[in-house]
Amino acid sequence: SVIYDLAPQPTGRRGRPAKHGERLSIKEDFTLSAEKIGDYYMGVRRVLTNIFGQREVLAYVTSTEKTGGSRRLFFSTIFPEQMQIFCAWQEKAPLNQTGSERMQFIPLLCYTFRWNIEVSYYEQKSFWSLCSYMLRSRKGIEMLVNLINISYCAMKILPYQEESFSKYRTESVQEFRFALSEQIRQQVFYAAFVRNIETSIKSSVVMKALKQLIRQQCWHL
Repeated sequence: SVIYDLAPQPTGRRGRPAKHGERLSIKEDFTLSAEKIGDYYMGVRRVLTNIFGQREVLAYVTSTEKTGGSRRLFFSTIFPEQMQIFCAWQEKAPLNQTGSERMQFIPLLCYTFRWNIEVSYYEQKSFWSLCSYMLRSRKGIEMLVNLINISYCAMKILPYQEESFSKYRTESVQEFRFALSEQIRQQVFYAAFVRNIETSIKSSVVMKALKQLIRQQCWHL
């Protein structure tokens, strides 16, 4: 998003006053903090942007390096003075180390709680191959999280319910999920293969041999 400096003060000259200041660059126009706040160097300033129109917002820039490296941009529509927060209860940095010079970073520091949750959420979606489900509503996200939790529980319970999977009781969920998905793909392949043969090849001997092979793999048609 294009970000601009705040509109300059009226000069009293004729003509329409400027709606915004000069265009800003996150690499050149943001001064990062002298030391890391948490895991990042941070910079902040009030800006205008096309996303929010004439509404002033805070633009935060973070970087893992003081000079060079990539930078990430965040917007906050809430200003520190609008927040009623007591930071003494926080046992971990950086909120428990928030002094007067760091109060301007409070909105971004509070967002880090949600940030960690979002990272975990997308990691879970990737692990269970659910990335194609682009959900935005609260109810939809809750249902997807419940589905992920059910999937995880099923992976942990199944080795104790089915003796054929007992060797996975001490294996990681990732290992068991991979092995189970491989078996499911093979079953789907064999089922489709047998169905096609039944319609094209009228041979009871071939059918019997295939079904015997499948049963040896502890599968069912």
